[in-house]
Amino acid sequence: MYIFIGSNSGISKKILSNFSKKELIIALYNTSKPKIFMKNIVYKKCDIRKNKFKSIINLIKKNKDKKITLVNFSSLKNDKLSLKITKKDFEDTFDTNLFGYFNLIKELLPIMMQNNWGRIINISSTGGLRGDVGTSLYTSSKIAAVGLFNVLSKEYAKFNITFNTISLGSFDTGMFEKLPKKIKDKILENIPSKKNGTFNNIVNGIKFLKQSNYVNRSVIKIDGGM
Repeated sequence: MYIFIGSNSGISKKILSNFSKKELIIALYNTSKPKIFMKNIVYKKCDIRKNKFKSIINLIKKNKDKKITLVNFSSLKNDKLSLKITKKDFEDTFDTNLFGYFNLIKELLPIMMQNNWGRIINISSTGGLRGDVGTSLYTSSKIAAVGLFNVLSKEYAKFNITFNTISLGSFDTGMFEKLPKKIKDKILENIPSKKNGTFNNIVNGIKFLKQSNYVNRSVIKIDGGM
């Protein structure tokens, strides 16, 4: 089964329908419910910052397939120059991008350990891990998540549980389309192929990590070589 956090994000909504219709997909959303309706997708309203996962855990326990692939698309990106960042900005960003996600991982780990199988995948971005101007909040939270995975991957590898990060470049999402033409042209100029990625690349990356028990503690770039 798959559990998607942030299923109402632009990219997540695009790729949900590309996974097997034979597997249960638990799609978590915080605000608006995605408009993708398939029999195997169960939507759950969930603010991961509040650490309330009882209904999700109960749903998992009722399902015959206990092999869990957790994919986190949830992300708060509040771009500011560093001098303007407040303590609350950091708290809000880390609550979404790290602490809430970690709380759900802790709930799922005992189930994964019991079944000797688990895949945990965090979705980041090339710009975030690179440290673009104005991204102190986002970058520090995403790099912290990579550091956390460095430790967790060693603690739970003996249970066949892997922790990996996918770092995404530019894709044809609503966010890209809203950018001014000059900025879009500049982004495309920095990509060797001069084009955005397609969503099947992300789907392939997730499926690869699900199927690969020897890929652990990795940061896999799907960014066209930006």
